[in-house]
Amino acid sequence: MKISKLCYRLKYSYFLTLGVLTLFILSITVSCTKKSVVEDYRRLNHSEWHQDTVLVFDVNIPDPKKVYNLSFSVRNEGRYGFSNLWLFVAITPPSGKVLTDTIELTLAKPSGEWLGSGLGDLYDRKYPYKQTIFFPEIGDYTISVRQGMRTPNGILKGIHDFGIALDKAL
Repeated sequence: MKISKLCYRLKYSYFLTLGVLTLFILSITVSCTKKSVVEDYRRLNHSEWHQDTVLVFDVNIPDPKKVYNLSFSVRNEGRYGFSNLWLFVAITPPSGKVLTDTIELTLAKPSGEWLGSGLGDLYDRKYPYKQTIFFPEIGDYTISVRQGMRTPNGILKGIHDFGIALDKAL
């Protein structure tokens, strides 16, 4: 009788340990899965973005059945003279039919406090643009972004970097 209880406890302990180990390995595998497909920044010379300067990002889509999240990231200096940033966005699929959009990003609260995280005089914030979208064609897409702010000389000062992030949607 005592031997069968001992065997039962050993089997229970073995299966419990095996289950915990399996969950641990599974959680490590899931947490280490690469979520980001593309993360790319463009540095603006002297933190000046000319109105005719187009920032171009190339994205390869190997599987049109996958769903993605597209975000923009802005690094602005404290000297940036506006609380927002207007952008003209164009997405060109492999077929060449351009999709255009005009969007406004809010960089500061009405009180003037910058949004996002800051280090020194540089502030960084990620803005969701298109969530749970899919790209219907296999191949290379081009995402072009141009600033749409009105300045006297067409030069927007205080934007240090601009970037995109294309992540797999969960």
